[in-house]
Amino acid sequence: MNEENIKLQRVQKSSKAASIVSKILFICCMVATVLALITGIVMIANRENIDKQILESAKQGQNVSATGRVDLKLGPVQIASVSAEDLENGRVASAVAGDLTSDVPALQAFFDENKDSLSVVYGMYCIGMSVAIAVLTFALFFIHSAFNVINKEGNPFADKALKKILVSMIAISVALAFTSGMGFGILGGFLTWVIYTILDYGRTLKIQSDETL
Repeated sequence: MNEENIKLQRVQKSSKAASIVSKILFICCMVATVLALITGIVMIANRENIDKQILESAKQGQNVSATGRVDLKLGPVQIASVSAEDLENGRVASAVAGDLTSDVPALQAFFDENKDSLSVVYGMYCIGMSVAIAVLTFALFFIHSAFNVINKEGNPFADKALKKILVSMIAISVALAFTSGMGFGILGGFLTWVIYTILDYGRTLKIQSDETL
């Protein structure tokens, strides 16, 4: 067995391990996406009851700290801290996360109507996170598929594998832009280009090597 075949076997073993890990992460992200989406919808749909529970919990145990702030709790979980003045005047949501805005008129009207609802703020946050995690789930699916292709083809530079890696890297860059900011998204895009050019160069060398043999 020559050195090239030994290296290819090592690549296949590492690809098999990476395929298993990416599949587990894919399942975890898929579950997290569904949970975040359901949580956001439930919080918004039951905003009146949840907001009432939060305010009652805060006012019953109104322990104002030296800084003049009051803890807001949902059951045993502390979810925010606002000033006593904001609590008394009902300016809870705006004090915690600012006003929600949207270019969609119907959505903006909904935000204006519920501008003091903490449940709407956290509900929209959960829905937004579910979208970002869904993009990451999409990327992990293609990463898992790419490693499967490498295992089947026995070649890390197969055209199918390169295409799937490219799609997954683009999806990860989009997820970074949504979750960590545009700067990280641009960095992810740059790394995608670098990795793809390296793999494409390897593919070219592999083709030339096969033609020589």
